[in-house]
Amino acid sequence: MNILITTILFSLMTISLSAQEMTAGIWLTGEENTKIETYQKDGLWYGKIVSSDNPKAKIAKDILKDFVKIDGEWKGSLYAAKKDRLLNAVIIPSEEQLNITVSAGMFKKKLSWEKVGK
Repeated sequence: MNILITTILFSLMTISLSAQEMTAGIWLTGEENTKIETYQKDGLWYGKIVSSDNPKAKIAKDILKDFVKIDGEWKGSLYAAKKDRLLNAVIIPSEEQLNITVSAGMFKKKLSWEKVGK
């Protein structure tokens, strides 16, 4: 009985931890059919534009930069094209979504990107 309980608890912990790891993939931002590809380079995570219906979107531009796990959260910067600057951001990843909180001073905005490919 103890082995069964231990196995179940370990499985639940593994699922919980894996749901919070960054993964490479293609994500739909929900704005102008823009798709971002996440990838890892030199131990940090990035995200670049791979396609968009916005004619001003710069394909291959990194808009997620330098994301690293700190105290259980993925922290880095998100490029805000309208403001033409990098803003602090925190990502909470899951298998099918990236939930992003972007901070600009006292203001925060939440974004949710859906996974559409590997």
